[in-house]
Amino acid sequence: MRPPLRGATESAEQCSAVNDLLVAATIRPWVTTHDGLQPHLHFVPDSADVLSRVKAVTAGGLAFVVCWEGGARLGRCLRAACSRAYVDTSRNGRRRYRTARCGNTEAVLRHRSRHPGGKR
Repeated sequence: MRPPLRGATESAEQCSAVNDLLVAATIRPWVTTHDGLQPHLHFVPDSADVLSRVKAVTAGGLAFVVCWEGGARLGRCLRAACSRAYVDTSRNGRRRYRTARCGNTEAVLRHRSRHPGGKR
């Protein structure tokens, strides 16, 4: 069982990983207003390709999570076959799986390991 990406020891690792993403995304955030919207951040020019925009917004979003939540809401899916990370948006902050499907798959595997051959 892999531990979530939480705790004091992971803080420096989280910062380093997010900083690497910020550098790779080559973002330069700026505040803008347009189309009657309130001031908000842009991370890449509107002319940037879709992949560059996704990288920049994702890296910027992770930076906000690490800075404002201390990384406590970052987790790694506990399903053995899933190595993906997620941001825990649950009310109590105790999410263990990336998606409900990952959690259900893991529950079925646990059930089958306790009851081999379909016997209960």
